[in-house]
Amino acid sequence: MQCKYHPDREAVCECAEEVRPGEYTCFQCAMLQTVTSVGSNIRDRKEKVLEKEVRKKKKWGPFRYFVIVCSVLILSMWGVIIFGGKPAPEQTASSIDKNKAGRVLLFLVNGSIKRYAHYEGNQYPERLADLVPRYLHVKKNQIGLLGKLRYARDPDPSIGYRLSLAHVKKGQMNITLTAGGVRYSLGQGEGT
Repeated sequence: MQCKYHPDREAVCECAEEVRPGEYTCFQCAMLQTVTSVGSNIRDRKEKVLEKEVRKKKKWGPFRYFVIVCSVLILSMWGVIIFGGKPAPEQTASSIDKNKAGRVLLFLVNGSIKRYAHYEGNQYPERLADLVPRYLHVKKNQIGLLGKLRYARDPDPSIGYRLSLAHVKKGQMNITLTAGGVRYSLGQGEGT
């Protein structure tokens, strides 16, 4: 039998240097193959270990996702706290339907009073004109609409203020809004 790579040399031992069935190599070729295969195995192992480390480094576990989500939530809360502040609604008192104008205006102003109390440290305005323009979007020429309402601050902290329509028709339900809730009474006539 001849060496696969050197036809002038004889293969020394069939069993040790047999690469594939029917292919034989000489002693020198067999030594070169074992040395290069050992060297490549070590390199391959090192490369595999490095690839595994890179994969482990790239892989994100549940803890990292948890930290990222919590950080985003905390930053968004701080953004709301620092830059936030609910703006007053864009609906103006002039865009209200004339049939429902009194009661809609009543609840619109009530929302503005509550916003005022929230941002001013649970204090209520002295008069309704103090709400304009920061808490209630009403043009200067429409401030007269606030005259349709009756407003008074109450010394009792559970009530806080009383807000109702200034003119209620006889037999119509009179709504009085306070910080504590809504109170209903039957209207006695014009001006009550």
